[in-house]
Amino acid sequence: MLRKLAISNAKRSIKDYLVYVVTITIAFSLMFSFNLISNSKDILDLSDMMKNFRIAMIFVSLVVCFVLGFLINYMIKFIFKKRSKEFGLYLLLGIKKKDISKMFILENLILGFISLILSFFIGILLSTIISSIILNIFNAPYIVKLPTNYLVPILLSLVYFLLIYLVVLFLTKRRINRLKIHDLLYYDSLNEKSKVTKKKSLVNFIISLILIIFGLFIFNNEFKGIGIEPNTLLVLLSIILLIIGIYLFISSFSDTIQRFILKHKNLKYNKDNLFVARQFNAKVKTLNLSLGTLSLLITLTVVSLTFSLMFNSIFEIQIDTSAPYDVTIIDDEENFNKYIDHIKKDYEIEEIFIYHEYFNDINYVNDNLSEDYRGWRGTDTYLKLSDYNKLLELKGRDPITLNNDEYYIHSSNSSYDGIVDIIDSLDTIKVGIKSLKLKGITDSYYTSSWSFGNGFVIVVPDDIVSDLKEESDTLIVDTKSDTKEELNNELINILNNDICETDPDTGTTYCYASANVFVKGYYMATNKSVMTIMDFTLFYLAFIFTIVTGTIIAVQSINDAVTYKKYYDTLNKLGLSKRNILSTVRKQLLIYFLFPVILPFIINFFITTSLNHVFSPFLATNTAYLSFILLSSGLFLIIYLIYYLISYFSFKRCLEY
Repeated sequence: MLRKLAISNAKRSIKDYLVYVVTITIAFSLMFSFNLISNSKDILDLSDMMKNFRIAMIFVSLVVCFVLGFLINYMIKFIFKKRSKEFGLYLLLGIKKKDISKMFILENLILGFISLILSFFIGILLSTIISSIILNIFNAPYIVKLPTNYLVPILLSLVYFLLIYLVVLFLTKRRINRLKIHDLLYYDSLNEKSKVTKKKSLVNFIISLILIIFGLFIFNNEFKGIGIEPNTLLVLLSIILLIIGIYLFISSFSDTIQRFILKHKNLKYNKDNLFVARQFNAKVKTLNLSLGTLSLLITLTVVSLTFSLMFNSIFEIQIDTSAPYDVTIIDDEENFNKYIDHIKKDYEIEEIFIYHEYFNDINYVNDNLSEDYRGWRGTDTYLKLSDYNKLLELKGRDPITLNNDEYYIHSSNSSYDGIVDIIDSLDTIKVGIKSLKLKGITDSYYTSSWSFGNGFVIVVPDDIVSDLKEESDTLIVDTKSDTKEELNNELINILNNDICETDPDTGTTYCYASANVFVKGYYMATNKSVMTIMDFTLFYLAFIFTIVTGTIIAVQSINDAVTYKKYYDTLNKLGLSKRNILSTVRKQLLIYFLFPVILPFIINFFITTSLNHVFSPFLATNTAYLSFILLSSGLFLIIYLIYYLISYFSFKRCLEY
């Protein structure tokens, strides 16, 4: 009988909490689809770096298990609370507590297994879509086909499922066994206990602001710029302060707002402000711990999305900076033919260009730069104008012109500020017996291959280099087809023997390559792999966090419609029209949904601004990070809006309006 009752109750729960069941199904579908992808040979063979995709997915899936465990545990507690009187009546009828516990656990297992089974079918479809996106990123051919390696992904999904439900249902069983008939009959009227008085609430609100501001200050102070190593303990301290600050803020903010409204009569008696404020305050006091956790999840969501977008942009720019040409090799010119011959075996060469770098007896830039901006090379690098313009042409850029008594500096973004600081001392430099005036300085479209080991090059008229010493030779090869990752390893294998030196003090031998090889295909494969792993990992987490947050708030809101229907009916009897009541509902839901979002958005802005101090040299502009903040916030709000609309229309249906 209990088994039939469990199945009947499971059907009822699906109907009553459809949003929750759908969210669990989607979450397990994503988990299964990423398990399929991380075990796909087509995906793992895209590059050597993609082998790490499987490890990343296992780690992320464990994080998702924790988050889903939080959601499922929360929802089981929520459902149990709403049905506590029913269970109390079962006890009065003589049904044993252990039988009620088994029945309730069976109900939730049925819901979980239904979600898991559905997730396998949906996950297969999702894995096909996501695989096509990944292969498209790598410009690899893709034929629509179903995955073939199901065993490992299914086993992993089952392990994750059992891990979540065994822990959650064990906690549920303990919770039921501890309750008595009286507890069950009045359990649905219990709220989260809060011993915070209004006076303490104001103090907590002030403390929360201090902790958040101080945490952001420490975080910002540790990320001052590129090359400055942050203190791990201080970064960890700032994160802890932010977490504590978030919970204190959530628990104290509603009282502070209500106190503010009550003190201002024009706000207090304006339309439905007092009713909405009272309802909001009561809700927050009931769920302050849950809302604090949701606010923390939202913070992780928007920060994850912003980082994903920021790193994606960094990787694109890094490819152009590190390997702007199909093949770049720095070596002695007499060795270039063996590289060219090897490239010709698999690629049709479109153009070959060889240029030379020079150095002066006096280092006008390097000797004056502070250590934060100085490269390891130690000497100023010079290029003659014709070679520099050819390099610009190969990148699709316009050439520059110089008079015979002028020179030009092209700097990387990371060295630009340092050079600007000493610009007065660079007004005139001397090369041999000739004096040259600075025509200008730019940091646009710089590539590190022009001056390996330096963050800048000095461009001079062609005839000036006769007074300079030749430093290194560089080979540029442009191929008609895109280069592959394997070419980089092949070219490294045909280098001259490594140069080895022994430290006389320690006796340690250090070896380094006799040449430097930069193959665009290798950098693209590596960067695309890192970008894919990071992007899909962060978007996966962000999506899970968002739907979990939306589900909890949506289910709570829908339940409020049932619980407080009598209040809205009373308002209607007092003369408030149904249209005005729905307007109040929209306002109430909007405040409830936005409340845990505002603080995470503020924290995300300041954290991203701090990190921009480090990453701005690798971004297109110093303000590019603002677009990432806006885009990540927009992506989150789109999904969040769906849950808001579900809540509103469900609320409206429950009110029968």
